[in-house]
Amino acid sequence: MISLFRNRTFTKLFLAAFASQLGTVVGNMAFAYYLVDRYSERPALATTAELMYSLPTLAVFWFVGVIADRIDRKFIAAYSDWIRAGLTLLLLLFVHYDVLFVCFLILFLRSAISKFFGPAEMGLLQGSIPQDQYVQASGLNQMMMGMFMLFGMSLGAAAYHFIGIEGAIMIDCASFLYCPVC
Repeated sequence: MISLFRNRTFTKLFLAAFASQLGTVVGNMAFAYYLVDRYSERPALATTAELMYSLPTLAVFWFVGVIADRIDRKFIAAYSDWIRAGLTLLLLLFVHYDVLFVCFLILFLRSAISKFFGPAEMGLLQGSIPQDQYVQASGLNQMMMGMFMLFGMSLGAAAYHFIGIEGAIMIDCASFLYCPVC
């Protein structure tokens, strides 16, 4: 496993995935807590937010892999993060002005853009490590995802409690700005 982290490309990609996942989990969970806290009489809003994270999978899965194979993967990875950072800033603005419909639209778009990052990241990862290390790299990435699934709600709740929805969204935005492939 140490040899994986000696590979600078793998280390950068792993740290980028960690930062991105951390920001996304904190932002998404804090947004759910914000909706339940601010609009406690309308709990369906939290479900709507979850739908906005999930529905893009159905909308873009037809062509995500094809695009990731035909366009430069570094380009896709870098620009998908930059676009999501811009959308996150817009989310911050619309949360501040309490325009929920636009917030949900932005959540949908951010989630759709994130679907392009995954295949590009996997392609970059496969191109940067020897084939005999694929299993270790995949295991590390899955372990990281599992840790965020276990502790994500707690991280989002803590962020919402201590720094508020705006702070959590700013952490989410900052996580997209670390782009090692640029």
